[in-house]
Formats: sequence, C-alpha cells, structure tokens
Amino acid sequence: MKLLLTSDASSEGAVPSAESVAGGKSETDLPPGPVTDIADPAGASSERPFISVAVPTYHRPDTIRRTIDSIVGQDFSNWELVVSDDDGRGGQSWSIVEEYARSDPRIRIVENHRGRGQVENTNNAMLACTGKWIKLLHDDDWLAPGALKRFAEISVEYPSVAFMTCAAHVVEENRVVTRSDPPEQNRISLYSSQQCLTDLYLVRVTRSLGIIPSTLLINAAVIHAGCQMRAHKSIPAGVDQLFFVDLARHGEMVAINEGLIFYDATHHPSITTSKSYEEVDEVTLAVKQLNWHLIEDRKGLPRPEPLLRALRVARIPARFRHQSLRTTMRDAVQILRPSVMKIANQYALEYLFKIRPKLGAVQTRKR
Repeated sequence: MKLLLTSDASSEGAVPSAESVAGGKSETDLPPGPVTDIADPAGASSERPFISVAVPTYHRPDTIRRTIDSIVGQDFSNWELVVSDDDGRGGQSWSIVEEYARSDPRIRIVENHRGRGQVENTNNAMLACTGKWIKLLHDDDWLAPGALKRFAEISVEYPSVAFMTCAAHVVEENRVVTRSDPPEQNRISLYSSQQCLTDLYLVRVTRSLGIIPSTLLINAAVIHAGCQMRAHKSIPAGVDQLFFVDLARHGEMVAINEGLIFYDATHHPSITTSKSYEEVDEVTLAVKQLNWHLIEDRKGLPRPEPLLRALRVARIPARFRHQSLRTTMRDAVQILRPSVMKIANQYALEYLFKIRPKLGAVQTRKR
C-alpha cells in the first residue's frame, strides 16, 4: 500500500467548471494529482502525538463543550486537540476552549488568520496539527466512546493509506439513528484511489456509511503535501464533496463500518442548509463532472447528467415536503427516462445484494 502525494498542490487549485469539464480540458486543468511516492511518515519523535484532533469552530459555544468532552473522555491518551476559532479571541467560544487548555496541555486554541470561512478555518486547524494522523471533527459533532483507540488500531494496520472514513450515528431533531456493528468480516474495507473515486461518484458504500468531514482520519503527510480543503466558484457549497475527491486522488482509503462519531444533523445554519435544492443539485453536478474525468475506467458508468437525474428521484422522499408539487413532479417523471431507469435498477440490485448486507442494523430511538 503506497501513499501518493504531490509536492505542488494548492488549497486554491483550479477546479474546472461544469462547462470546461464538458469541453474536455486537459489534465493540467484538473486539481493537482499524485506525482510522488513517499514512505510512511511513522518515523517521528516520541513527543509527537499519534492523532491530532482538528476542530474548526465558529459561534458554537452551545456545542463546543460536548465536542471537547468527547475527546477528553477517550480511552486513548496519545492525542492533541487543536481548535481553530474563526471568531478570534473576542468570540463566544474562545474562553471556553481556553478553560480546557489551561487544564490539559494537549489542548491548543489558535486564531484563523488565513481568511474567514469554513475552508480556511478547517485548513488552519489541520495545518496547526503535529500528529501523524489528523482527525477532523466539526464543533457540533462528537466522538463515540473508544473512537480514537479504534482509529489508532486500524491506522497501525494500514500505515500508508491517504485517509480513512467511518460510519456515523445521526442525531436529528427528535431522534437518534444509530448503527450496530456488522459482522467482523464486513467492518474494514480497503479501496484503491480509483475504487474510491468510483464509489464516491456512484454514491455507494462511502455514502451509505455517511461520509462527512467528521468521519475522516487523514494521513498528515497528505495535508502537508498540499491536499487541503478548497473552494471554487462553480462548487460554492460543495467543499466537502470536493475535499473527498481530492483525498481519494492522493492514495488508498480505508472504510470502517463502525459508528465512531455522532453527527449532529439538527437544523442549524451551515453552507449546505442555506442553499436551495436547485443550488445543491448544481453543485452535485459540477462535482460529478469533475469526478467523472478522474476515473480511468468509465466503461459501464452512467454519465453525470443522467446520474444526477436519478439522484433527484432518489431524494424525493426527503425533499417533497420542502418543495413545490411542480418540482416534485418534475423530478418524479425523470424515472421514465431509460437512462435513469437503468441507473435505478442497477443501484437497487447493488444496494440490496452487495451494500445492504455489509451494513450494520439501524436502530432509532427518541432523543
């Protein structure tokens, strides 16, 4: 297993727009790709923490304590916590994090001077980390008991992968959806870079696990080689999706089919929730078009446009209460297209017979 890195990546690297991708731009117009093999960065000093937890925060004094408590309470001690506050020293969360830092030398708080916003605040947190591995965690999400120990065990087994992702328990307004662990043989899966890009494109196992920034454990060598979160005008609300694609380009991925984090999906402002479904679909299409041109073997894969139509059909149950009847009907009739019907049939078979048996049982309880 080898980690593939680039020495000239930039957090603001050029991303082709939907139009330029469709027009067949050259490889040089795509985000920086893997050009160099490097050894596993395990040969660090004993003082270097094994895992750095990077928490970007902004105006979340009501949830940041829960996030930090979940880290401090872990049964794994070789960690550091770096909190990057986008609001600075005058913000509502600064004094809270300072209180924790005074009582535990493993905790640091840093100001974000890179530029305000999710992208640069996340990068600021990750670049301030000194650990071999970087565990991203949003300031309203939290770790499950034993999560860091489990991540550490698996990272020792797969020391040169670019990143890992795990399953997430989802916390909603009135309920908590938890996932029980599947049989042992279905818990750990190794994906090559191309397998991961294809899986992300088709919205399959990685999405079924619930891949979000808080599920990621990233090899620090990848971040310091330049693979950081980035934004682009054609993908304004898709920075998370774009980051997953960039990580997949840099090497292998391990999927951990165990619920190691709690994802807070309650309704609070975010980049994604502030966008309309139409804007979300535009971003999805732009990312799919980018991903399409990164997949080397596209034989048998649907093109981005019919894939998006199929996704619109699949998202009707979650959307119809929040959009007009006309929009719902427009999305529903897409199933009459042969290309969409083919995608739906393929995914149904794939999910029922290959994906679903590998996932743990879902349990729902009231909050």
